[in-house]
Amino acid sequence: MDATTPTIGFAGDLSDPWVAAIARAISQFKAVSCQESDGGLPTRAFDPDAPVAILVMHRSRLSPADVDRLEGLRRERGPNAWPRIVLCVSPYIRYAEIERCAPLVETVVPEATAADVLPHQIERMLERSPGGADRARRGSTAVEVVSTDYELRRVLREAVAHAGYDATDADAPATRPDGRALTVWDVPTLEPRWEERLGDRCRAGPVLALLGFADRAIVSQARRAGAAACLDLPCALDDLIDALDRMAKAPARPRAEPAHATPAGPVARPRPWAAQTC
Repeated sequence: MDATTPTIGFAGDLSDPWVAAIARAISQFKAVSCQESDGGLPTRAFDPDAPVAILVMHRSRLSPADVDRLEGLRRERGPNAWPRIVLCVSPYIRYAEIERCAPLVETVVPEATAADVLPHQIERMLERSPGGADRARRGSTAVEVVSTDYELRRVLREAVAHAGYDATDADAPATRPDGRALTVWDVPTLEPRWEERLGDRCRAGPVLALLGFADRAIVSQARRAGAAACLDLPCALDDLIDALDRMAKAPARPRAEPAHATPAGPVARPRPWAAQTC
């Protein structure tokens, strides 16, 4: 690791498997732990003698006192020593606290999809050129955008096509024989048996699942169904293209062969000599 690489701080309860997965997602960077032993705000990350360039901070709760402390630290340290903060939040944090934090943080990321978007966001904050798919590879890769919302489908298809992919759209997933075709799907999680439909589509090729109001449970269900990546809706379009690039570069998964019926066993027939005696 280059000694000049900016230090990335991470603060979060690593005993929580979900938070540990977020930390692993950024392990490619020069990351240090800034977690306090009592679970409080990571004040060490704001130490001017050992500054971090970017602080990824996960909070399950964010009280008004926490926000007061952050504002106080900002006044004490000053804007020049203040790290760029990525705040990963659980659904239990009130919007009022997030709104108060807005002037103090670079961006707010839902915890459910943080592992899928943080590497790209940190690359962007470090002003590095992400290692996306090249233009030729994009042009040879088919992407179907699926959503029942026409306006959303149009915006996503245009963004995917602008990135260089061979983009089409549909209001429902069609049968695709090509195991390398990619899908961007606004998954209808309010409909029954959506996991089964997603699983069927994933067997035809990698799927980027767009999940409205994503939480841990919904993302876990989507991943168990086979989703290659998950993003919350609304999402940043560059996060979407980055996810597609990673999917396009990933090695093709072997397609599962359909199960064949087991042949019936032989039927015993009476032998003409069975009743004979010697």
